[in-house]
Amino acid sequence: MARKPRLEYPGAFYHVIARGNQKQKIFHREADFRKYLTLLSLYRNRYSFTLYAYTLMENHVHLLLETGEVPLSKILQGLQQSYTGYYNRRYQTIGHLFQGRYKAILCHRDAYLLELVRYIHLNPVRAKIVKDPKDYPWSSHRAYLGLYLNDPVETELVLWTFSENKSRARRKYEAFTLEALGEGRQEQYYRAVDQRVLGDEAFVEKVQRKTQKAVESRRLPSGIRLPDLARAVQGVTGIEPRDLRGRSQALPIAQARRLFVLLAHRYGIKGKDVAGYIQRDPALVSRYLKEAPEWEQKVRKAERALQSIKI
Repeated sequence: MARKPRLEYPGAFYHVIARGNQKQKIFHREADFRKYLTLLSLYRNRYSFTLYAYTLMENHVHLLLETGEVPLSKILQGLQQSYTGYYNRRYQTIGHLFQGRYKAILCHRDAYLLELVRYIHLNPVRAKIVKDPKDYPWSSHRAYLGLYLNDPVETELVLWTFSENKSRARRKYEAFTLEALGEGRQEQYYRAVDQRVLGDEAFVEKVQRKTQKAVESRRLPSGIRLPDLARAVQGVTGIEPRDLRGRSQALPIAQARRLFVLLAHRYGIKGKDVAGYIQRDPALVSRYLKEAPEWEQKVRKAERALQSIKI
């Protein structure tokens, strides 16, 4: 199967994951981590992209960045080639260090910035390297806490969303990050449309306009409607469709509504249509969407129930 082309345009916002070739280590000692960060700063200055978060693990790297005029492919080509050259000289090796194709998910920044920053910074905790992300030296989390000032990451936009007072913003940011500890989040906590785009239907349409490239949306199976999604949720939760649309705020019914919203979002249904069906404010739908990571397993179960519905 042919590889799908990169989706690139000025101002694009990406979660990038670059892994060592055949899962090999790309960092062996402190000097290696420091070299990569030096190169990351160098290319950030050279190509004028904004770096919002990073975590360097032994065999892979997470980057959250927004491009300027220079496309992501050129940024990553320079960064990875430069680090590979350093690595091969230091360890007297030859050949490719990184997997041939890094993963780059084009994201809706306004909807996912905070969640992505948190997700990236909690990588060392999920890997059970540390219990508190501030104890891991090779991520930008410490820069957000003001513990490491000479860092290539841009923290202002994220901190501003918590408070205009920087000290208060840092405290709130740390509390927000630590909230997710122990929640059992999956390594792949979201599903990207077409494996390349993270955002709602309107964002997917925007990407297609900007790139002039087709993005395959995750459409509902032919003939399936919102009431069918409600029946799938009933199959998982036991909550009837009329209760989803009713006034009750009982916990089991509220949780079934959350599941319905997340299942509908999975298939690219507009938030206003979902809100209209369950007779709720669209702001409630937006709030539910932020809970997607914790509900991944239940959403998959509802998807299986949906597949069994006879049209």
